[in-house]
Amino acid sequence: MMKMHRTTIIASVLVPLLFAAAPRAHAQTGINSTVEVERDYEGSIARAVKYPVDAPVEDSLLNFKLDFDYTTFYSPYKDLYEFAPMMTLGPASEGRTVYPWLYAVLAAAWPLTPSAELAVTPRLGDRFSLGFYAAHDSFWGNVPQVGTAGAGGRPVLTGETVSGDRMKNRAGAAFGYRWRKGELKLGASYSGSMYALAPVEDFSSYRALNTFDHLRAGLSVRSANPDSDAFYYDLNVDYRYFNDRQYIAEHLADAEVSLGATVRREHKIYLRFAGTFSDYGVWKISPMYRWAGDRWRIKAGVTFSSAYGGRISDGNQGIISSSNRFLIHPDASVTFEAARNALWLYMKAYGDNRLYTLYELFSINPWMDHSDIPHLSSTPIAAELGLRGQVRDRFSYSVGANYSYVRNMLAFMSMQQGQSVYQSPAGGVSHVFTASGALRWKSRDFLASAEFSYRAFSDPDAALMMPAFDLNAVLEYNLRQRLFIRADCYFRTSAVGEYFGAGASVPVRYDVPAFVDLGLRISYAFNMHVTAFVEGNNLANNKIQYFLNYLEPGINIGAGICLRF
Repeated sequence: MMKMHRTTIIASVLVPLLFAAAPRAHAQTGINSTVEVERDYEGSIARAVKYPVDAPVEDSLLNFKLDFDYTTFYSPYKDLYEFAPMMTLGPASEGRTVYPWLYAVLAAAWPLTPSAELAVTPRLGDRFSLGFYAAHDSFWGNVPQVGTAGAGGRPVLTGETVSGDRMKNRAGAAFGYRWRKGELKLGASYSGSMYALAPVEDFSSYRALNTFDHLRAGLSVRSANPDSDAFYYDLNVDYRYFNDRQYIAEHLADAEVSLGATVRREHKIYLRFAGTFSDYGVWKISPMYRWAGDRWRIKAGVTFSSAYGGRISDGNQGIISSSNRFLIHPDASVTFEAARNALWLYMKAYGDNRLYTLYELFSINPWMDHSDIPHLSSTPIAAELGLRGQVRDRFSYSVGANYSYVRNMLAFMSMQQGQSVYQSPAGGVSHVFTASGALRWKSRDFLASAEFSYRAFSDPDAALMMPAFDLNAVLEYNLRQRLFIRADCYFRTSAVGEYFGAGASVPVRYDVPAFVDLGLRISYAFNMHVTAFVEGNNLANNKIQYFLNYLEPGINIGAGICLRF
C-alpha cells in the first residue's frame, strides 16, 4: 500500500535494488525473517541536520547500505537510505546481506490506492549477484480544491473537489561481481510518473497532467581490501535522463572518484573528485586528511567547487553570479568519545554547492512548471556541534545545534499558468539556525522513536512552505514476532506560502495551517513466508499541504499481503 503522508516527497523515490553477494543459510528463531547483515565498519557519529526541503532519494543501484528488519516493515525498501555511515578512515567492508530470492507485495486502499512490488534475486554464489524489481504506486480520486482568495492571508477551500490522481511505475535491474579485494556493480532503472495539476478557482472542472520519465544507468568499481594499509579507490559513473514529455529533455553525466592511502595505520589521506556535467553543472575537488586516536577522530579538509553554465538559476534570471562561480568550503570535524561506547561529542564546519537538476526538481516536486531552469543553492559556511549517546544497546539519543548561511535556498511557490497551478523554485539568502534531537528505544518487543527539528530563518521569504518546527514519532509493539502494531505521527507547524496569479504584479502571501498526519498499521505473520496487513493513513483527516494549492488525500484505509521466499 502506498504511504500517502508526504506522498509528494516519498513518491519521488525511485525504488532502488542492490543485492550483495553470497546469501548464506542461518538458523532462525521463531518467525523472525530478518534480513541478515554482517558489517565491519567504523561509523562516524557526526550527524547532519536534515535540510528543510527533502532532497530526492536517487534511484542509484550503486552505493547504499541496508539495515532492515522485514518483520517491522512490509516493504524491504522502507527507509532504505537512513543507514549510511560516513566513509571512515579506510575502506569499510560492505558486508554480506541475506535477502529473500523473491519478494512480492500486493495491496489496495480506499479511496482507490493500488500498489504492487515484485523483486527477484537469483542466488548465484559468493561472487555474483543479480536482481530485478518492478513496482507500481498510484492514487485515483478527488481532493478538495484549495483557493487563494481567502481573507486574512489564509488559503481556503473552494467547496469543489478536483482530481488528485497520481501514479508512478518503476523497474530496474542490478548486477554485482565481487572478488577478494574489490567489487563491481552495474545498475539501471526507469520510472514513469503522472500527476494531476490543480486547476485555478474558476476552472475546477479543468484537468491537466504533469507526466515525465526518469532513466538512470550506472557503473561502480571500488576496493574492498581488508588490509589496514591498502590503497583505496572508489569510482562511480552515472548517466541520467529526464523528459517531461512536453518541452524538456535533460541528459546528465555524474562522476565521483575517491582515492586514498593509509600511513602508519591511523593516518589517512585521500582525494575526492565529483561532478554533474551537462551544458551546465557543478564540479568539486576535496583533499582530505583523517586521524584516528584512542578516543579522537579528526578530519581536516577543504572543498573547491565551481558551477558553470548560463541556465542555472541563482535568483537572477538564470545567470550565475560571480560570487557563486567559484567557492572554497571548509570540511572539518572533531569527534571525542567522552564515555566508552556510550557518549560522543562532536563539532564540525563545512560548506557546499548544491545543484538541483531538472531530474531532481521534478523528483522533489512533481507539479513543477516547465521553465527548464536548474537551481543552484550554495552554503558558503555552516557549523554544527552536538552529542550522541546510547545506553545498553536499548536507548539512544542525540541533540545538536547548527548554523548555516545559505544562498538561494531551495523553496517553492505556486503560480498560475493558463488554467492550472504550477510550482516554481523560489528562494533567497538566509541565515538558518537549527536545533534538533532524537530519542530511540528498541527492545525485542517494543520500538519507540521521536525526532524533532526547530528552525529559525533570518529571511522567512527564503523558506517558503518550510515549518519552524516538526516532529516525527513512531510507536511499535510486536507480540512474539507475529503480530505487529505500529503507529506513526508526523506533525508540523504552519508555514508561509506565496501565490502568483495571472496578471498580478506581486505574489500574495498565505499562512498555510499546521497539520498532523497519523497512521496505523497492523501486520500478522502467518509464517516466515506470508504476512498480511491492514493500514490506515491520515486518520485525523487533516488538510495536508506540503506545497501550496496541493492537498494530500484524506483518510485512506486498505489491506495487503506480502510474500517472501
